[in-house]
Amino acid sequence: MLGQAVRKRLEDNGENVIGASRSSKDFSVDLLDDKNVEICFTEAKPGIVINASGLISIDGCESNPDMAYRLNGRLPGILADYCKKYHAYFVQVSTDHYYSGDHNGRHKETDPMILVNEYARSKYAGECFSLLYPNTLVLRTNVIGFRGKGADTFIEWVIHAIENEDKLELYDDFYTSSINSPDFARILTDILKKKPVGIYNLGASYVSSKKDFIITLAKELFGFIPPHTTGSVHDISRSNRADSLGLDTKKIETLLGYRMPSLEETVQSIKSDYLKRKEHHEI
Repeated sequence: MLGQAVRKRLEDNGENVIGASRSSKDFSVDLLDDKNVEICFTEAKPGIVINASGLISIDGCESNPDMAYRLNGRLPGILADYCKKYHAYFVQVSTDHYYSGDHNGRHKETDPMILVNEYARSKYAGECFSLLYPNTLVLRTNVIGFRGKGADTFIEWVIHAIENEDKLELYDDFYTSSINSPDFARILTDILKKKPVGIYNLGASYVSSKKDFIITLAKELFGFIPPHTTGSVHDISRSNRADSLGLDTKKIETLLGYRMPSLEETVQSIKSDYLKRKEHHEI
């Protein structure tokens, strides 16, 4: 999802973008094979490397911690090493699943973290390995949006459920600063002009519960509040889950000189994507 959005934005801006993944038309590669990865570097000779890969399933990371470590932790370190060898700027897309227990609090890049599950531990390991290379930017974020293929994203699931008149269980104890993937990509292009290093939060300027977010989105897209019950994010699986993922975005706003998207702007951005995709029968 995020890789698609970033690639489209950069190509629209006239950049030469090369993709590397199992299904990429440029480099079809097993990202867990170090030699395969280095071939991408030797042939592409990138000036900037953006790692948008990762195992993002909380339960998947718990059931397969080895894979979580290899993809979320070790791979960023390998990419950082190759970036050092080939003199490339490295961007590691990280996570916001580091905070719990303070509801809609906004967390700075320097705030203490609580690593409650294998997903958080493996992503934090990836940050640490990445930052061993000084020319690295780590972006902590919570990205939502459309993918249009494969399993539904969060937004696709919500929209399909509302269209099917399903009764939703909404969580009022899970808070995020979610940003739409095209907005992330747009802001990233501005960041790449400055090439900062270190850790930055790249999220929206708001903190909202998932319940309030979905209700706001449903009202904007469909004009009504869908039938729902209120539940707890801690009841949806056996895995421990961080629940207070709000991000303080002052550092990135100071760097760029403008404010991150509000809740209303994020909803409007998703609505625009939805209407375009519906017009082109992509949803």
